[in-house]
Amino acid sequence: MEFHIFKSKEELAKQLAEWISNLINAILQEQQYFTLVLSGGETPKILFKILSSDYKEKIDWKRIQIFWADERVVPFKDERNNAKTAFDILIDKIDIPLTQTHIMRTDIEPVFAAKEYDKKLHDYFNHTEKSFDLVLLGMGDDGHTLSLFPGSSLFENENENWVNAVYNEAQQMYRITLMPVLVNRASHIAFMVDGDKKAKSLKQVIEGDYNPIEFPAQTIKPINGELHWFLDEAAAKDLSNPK
Repeated sequence: MEFHIFKSKEELAKQLAEWISNLINAILQEQQYFTLVLSGGETPKILFKILSSDYKEKIDWKRIQIFWADERVVPFKDERNNAKTAFDILIDKIDIPLTQTHIMRTDIEPVFAAKEYDKKLHDYFNHTEKSFDLVLLGMGDDGHTLSLFPGSSLFENENENWVNAVYNEAQQMYRITLMPVLVNRASHIAFMVDGDKKAKSLKQVIEGDYNPIEFPAQTIKPINGELHWFLDEAAAKDLSNPK
């Protein structure tokens, strides 16, 4: 586990973009494609803006395969749709074939959408020891990540399906999500967390007793890969000794 702490969320996003670019360029020296998982929510928007401008030419986007960590089951045109956000801010502004952007479908029943995405990922990773080259994740104020919220029934299937559909009672919404069993096979996982509202949960996730039902982000423990926490000082303020 490695920590990268910066004074502001703007500096955090800039340094994370540089780190991603360097990682992609290094790995593309050894293989044809780089598999990248994007997260949703508010936090990565500033990162997407930097990648689509400062790194538009520095990254060989034609050799990137883009996936999503999770998705809200709302139409693609809905502002809450994670894929729409990524397209608006990043994908529409870079030179990448649409066939290499693998969105989670929201135009069919969530269970069938999850099964379809699960099959697609098995086609990619059934015969590999690791899964994605890089998974970008966020963490909510409550310690959730992906669409794994405190008390989620999905933990019953943690070691079975790679992708699941779940109904979130608080949001009155279905969501589709990758599961830790697949994410933890990634070569690199990077959390991007900012803001003092997340500081208390972050401390529990990193330093507290293992209680994944209450703090689902604790389920992210790469098997043979690297785990990086990119934080601003506000989010990291309660950590005892981050190194």
